[in-house]
Amino acid sequence: MFAENDFRNFVSRFKWTFAKTYADKAPHEYIVLEKVGLEYKAEFISAARFICEAGFKAYYFKRQGSYYILDDNYYWTTDENVEDTNLINRAKLSDYELIDNSWHWKGQK
Repeated sequence: MFAENDFRNFVSRFKWTFAKTYADKAPHEYIVLEKVGLEYKAEFISAARFICEAGFKAYYFKRQGSYYILDDNYYWTTDENVEDTNLINRAKLSDYELIDNSWHWKGQK
């Protein structure tokens, strides 16, 4: 069973990529299973399951997802079925606020 320390160790071991496509509307970083290595698939899925089970439900625009806050970031995955997870995202808490259970980018005009 993945615990918060396991999750912290997992997210600190990989190089996160800045999502350039979303830089001016939803800045965040991500890791992709294929880039970190298929040998990490079980851990990747465990991390995604941890987000879903230990986290909370909230919205970003009209999409509801599971989110987990750890230190200065919040994490999420976009797959409906956790077993299909190949992407984990994170964003800086300082860039967003949670208002009425919905994430809002502070830089949005």
